[in-house]
Amino acid sequence: MEKLYEEILSLAADAARKAGIFIREARGNGLLVSAKSRNDFVSDKDQMSENMIREMILEKYPDHLFFGEESVSGCSPEEEREQIEAFRDEDFIWAVDPIDGTVNYIRDYPQYAVSVGVIHRREIIAGAVYDPFRDELFTARKGHGAFRNGERIRVSAAKETGDAIVNTSMPVCSMTTRADMVSRIPAVSGVFQSMRVWNCAAVSLASVACGRSDADYEAGIHLWDMAAGILLVREAGGEVTRMDGSPCTLAQTDVLASNGRFHAEAVRALNGNKE
Repeated sequence: MEKLYEEILSLAADAARKAGIFIREARGNGLLVSAKSRNDFVSDKDQMSENMIREMILEKYPDHLFFGEESVSGCSPEEEREQIEAFRDEDFIWAVDPIDGTVNYIRDYPQYAVSVGVIHRREIIAGAVYDPFRDELFTARKGHGAFRNGERIRVSAAKETGDAIVNTSMPVCSMTTRADMVSRIPAVSGVFQSMRVWNCAAVSLASVACGRSDADYEAGIHLWDMAAGILLVREAGGEVTRMDGSPCTLAQTDVLASNGRFHAEAVRALNGNKE
């Protein structure tokens, strides 16, 4: 199985890089943009990128399952959860975000990425995140560490929230979720050194894995947004839970990742105004 996992990671990395180079270069040809909702948009390059990745995966592994953002888009949260809960232990599931940070991409803001995570036995076993702007490929395989462009990475050494930079995003799926996230900012800003709003979970989680930032919390996101990033953080020595500190599940819609040294304090900060 280890050999197969290694081959799967190689394909995930290749697909993420090729799709990332494509979206970076194709952007100059113009974009066709449509709205999924008030604050959520999609471009024609999202679909093209997803098609490219799907074809690469199914050509080599035709029996694997593909769970991509544009494929699942339109499902209700309940329908999406039902699909995830229907995954069988023996299934290999490819959770793919063809452009994480689509609004950033549309606006030519350099904070977007391609994310490819692979699940087997209901665990994330491989992941790749490619940042086209920085030409950085982040990869991880369960039990084998995390890497950036082939070099081992580790989470930061920050020991306290007062020394830490925390990342977050403004949810686009629900204004109720957005209001909840905004309500947490005063408590979080009171304990962390600084805060960044990136609206690209894949790059944000990768930044925690490589020590550029020290924590990240997200809500209203999906399996394809965070599967690869969660594994990156864990394999780089960090800790990942839900925002309330409970264990992660594949069907969750929120996540808290940190370097692990102040995780409990971060949980308290995020939930202090909910007690």
